[in-house]
This record gives sequence, structure tokens and C-alpha cells, in this order.
Amino acid sequence: MLPAFILLSLCALAISTVIGFVTNSFIIVAHGMDRAKGRNINPRELILSTLGLFNIAYQCSMVANDTVLYLWSDLYFSDKFYTIFSILLLFTIFSSFWFTFCLCGFYYVMLVTFEKTLFMRLKQNISNVVPWMLFSSVLLSTVISVPVAWNIEKEDYTSQVYENVTGITDNSTSQEGKPHMSLQYLLVTSIIGCCIPLVLVAISNILIIKTLCLHAKHLGKNKGGMNVQSVDASVSAARTVTSLLLLYISFYVSQILLIMAIFEVDSIWFSVCLVVIYAYSPVQSVILILGSPKLKSTFVKFSNSIVFKKRMSPREDIKAIT
Repeated sequence: MLPAFILLSLCALAISTVIGFVTNSFIIVAHGMDRAKGRNINPRELILSTLGLFNIAYQCSMVANDTVLYLWSDLYFSDKFYTIFSILLLFTIFSSFWFTFCLCGFYYVMLVTFEKTLFMRLKQNISNVVPWMLFSSVLLSTVISVPVAWNIEKEDYTSQVYENVTGITDNSTSQEGKPHMSLQYLLVTSIIGCCIPLVLVAISNILIIKTLCLHAKHLGKNKGGMNVQSVDASVSAARTVTSLLLLYISFYVSQILLIMAIFEVDSIWFSVCLVVIYAYSPVQSVILILGSPKLKSTFVKFSNSIVFKKRMSPREDIKAIT
């Protein structure tokens, strides 16, 4: 019988995986159907689809990682498996972080009116810039995650067996401890893969809100600027970016607390941090769906069609009987 903590952790992981897989798959399928109908995918939809794909990859990596960790810990801490899982988790989550910045940066570029030539050209060529941003994010995540294979350490410890309580040593053996990433590597990768995109997302959020406030002020004084529809789009973008930023910070803080072993494994705060980490992918996908009018409308229609079919099925059965 597995301990209660492991059972609860696996249940939480299973629930978050199902929700995350459904919501992220919906994002990919919705945009894929548009592509199949011959419609061009705009840069924002490309970012959302890429985020959904990598969120599924991260969710699958986390399921495999934690399942093996909880059920077969000896196998998990072997050199080969620990290295593979570490690379997969770091690569997928770092990519997701940088894709989040790509989305926030896209919102900023498209919503803000620029006077400088460089930013005007960037806005005009955004459809060509976004694929390169996504490719650069994947390349950077690969560069900083693969070297984990050469930055795994094991601390040797000495185990002693005593003959009696007088302290006479009978035998002393040196054994290898469990593998872990080196502190220097964790510091560098955390800065490049987590801190920098987090700061950039925060800056984008501040600039979008600042721009929104300025245009709202202009509208209030009837000085022109953005129309009401554009302001609504800015409000939606600001809400999405702010939600992503708060989720990002929550995940980052929870991950740091677990790595530093601040809480005991059986404590409530440890469980809270674990749930926040598990919920990152599904919550992010829900934020993306709610922040996209097109995805939100499609999801509502899809949900209504399912509910309508369920309501109609009993009537059809009654008609068949009569």
C-alpha cells in the first residue's frame, strides 16, 4: 500500500494532466482546423498553438518523471533516467517560459503605437519575426537544458557499522548519494531560462497597462486615440498578460521552495507548492482560451453542442421506444 501523500500526489497529477491535455489539445485542434480549411494562421495563433504543444510535452514529461519517482525511486535516481528526465523537464518548461514572453511581446508590439522607425518595421514584419522568435526560444532552451548531462553531481557519504554501544567500529564503507544538479548550473539556467523571461513578461505587462491607461485618458477627454473596440482589445490583452505573469510567479516561487526543501514533505505548504506546479499547464491553457475571443467562442459553441446532445439523447431514446 502506497503512502497517502504519494496517492494524493498521483491523483492531483492525474487530474491536472487530463485537464491540461484537453484544454491544450483544444487550442491546437482549433487552430489546426482553420489551417485545414485553407485559412492562414496569424502570428498570435501560431504562438498559442506552439504553447499548447509544448505544454502537452511538459505535462507528459512531468507525469513520467513523478510516476517513476514515486513508484520506482531506485530506477529514477539511476544516472541514465535522472539525466533524461532532467533534460526533458528543463527543455519543455524553459521553452514554455520563453513562448510566454513571445506572446506578451507580441501583444505589446501590436497594441502600442510607435514613432521610431525600428519598432514600426518590427510591427509591420511581425508575421516574419514571430516564427524566428519561437525558433530562437527552442534553440536557447535546448542549449541551456542539454548540458545538465554534464552537471549532475553525487555526494559520497560514509556508512559505519558499530559492533556495540562502546563505539568500536566494525566496518566502514563509502557509498554514493543520490544524483542532483550542480548549484552553479542551476543558478545559470534559472537566470537564463526563468528569470530573464519573467522580467521581460513583467515589463511587457507594465507597458501594456501604461498604454491602456493613456488611451483611456485620451478617450475620456475626447482627444482621439484608440476607439472603444481597440480599448477593449487592450483590456483583454492586459488581463491575459497579467494573469500569465501571476501564474508565472506562482510557479517560479513554488519551484524554488521545493528545490530548497523549505517545507517538510508531509506538510500542507509542500502540497500547495506541488499543486501549483501541477496546475501550471492547465491553468495557462485556460487563460489563453479566455484571452482569445476566437478560442473562447469556439469553446463555448463546442460545450453547448455537447450539452445539447446530452439533452436530446433521452428524447431520442423515448421516441425509439414509442
